[in-house]
Amino acid sequence: MREGKPRAKLVLHALQLVVLFSLIQAVNSHIWYTGVVDIEYTEGLPATSGMEVELEVDQDSADVSIHIDGFITFMQWQNTRNDTTIPSSESDEKSEFDSMEIKPLSELQEEIPIMAKIAFSVGILFTGLALFQVRYSWLLGLILSSFLLWICINLVVLAPLGYIGGMDFGTGSYDDRESTVHSSTDSEPVFDLFSGELEIEFTTQSYDLGLVNSSELESVIEEAPGEEHESFMTLDGVAGIHYSPFVVELVWAWFVLFFAAPCIMNFYFHTKVEKPQLM
Repeated sequence: MREGKPRAKLVLHALQLVVLFSLIQAVNSHIWYTGVVDIEYTEGLPATSGMEVELEVDQDSADVSIHIDGFITFMQWQNTRNDTTIPSSESDEKSEFDSMEIKPLSELQEEIPIMAKIAFSVGILFTGLALFQVRYSWLLGLILSSFLLWICINLVVLAPLGYIGGMDFGTGSYDDRESTVHSSTDSEPVFDLFSGELEIEFTTQSYDLGLVNSSELESVIEEAPGEEHESFMTLDGVAGIHYSPFVVELVWAWFVLFFAAPCIMNFYFHTKVEKPQLM
């Protein structure tokens, strides 16, 4: 063991333990993230109708709420159109996506709270070793920092993808067909890293085959008839994910307390020149 433990490191270890203990409480009792999809038809037969879907995920559940605007208009549109579809050009892309192995959200909901407890236990051990200045204790600190980073990745990336991974998209023939043609989408991402909001605003324009007469079906499929055609429609929407404040705070805490501060302190204490002692 060495003598003279710097006070700054003791304060840093104490703050790290506070963050790790708070993480256990937050993971168990707070919402992890909220997914939102809000769409509205602005042109075409279903204009003024739309739908808002909100998904709230915490440790125990993934609750979905759906709100439909202009329900009567939407039903009139569905009753007016027929069931005309054509083979989808994206069928190959869908099959590749279906083959991706994504860990289901249910498994992550069980694993992340356990990982938080393990991180807190490792933090206590690391603090004890560092307090007594055990040689090479920094290796445990590196492991702790990497493990906490993995928890952040699970909450920020894998948990949202996990909801998709737990869904059954089916293998029916309808999945390989589409009811619109000449679709075009303009999108713009909106990021607010400090509030934890990631959104994509998009506008999609297409032609609904269900509103095309059979006599002109082939010509519409080959070439877009123009925006004046009765099958033309425009959809405006926003799709995004809003992370819980504790997730945003955890990412910043990892960067400041488990990465930047230890690097700065180690650099300082290894490069500082001690004052010569007087005789």
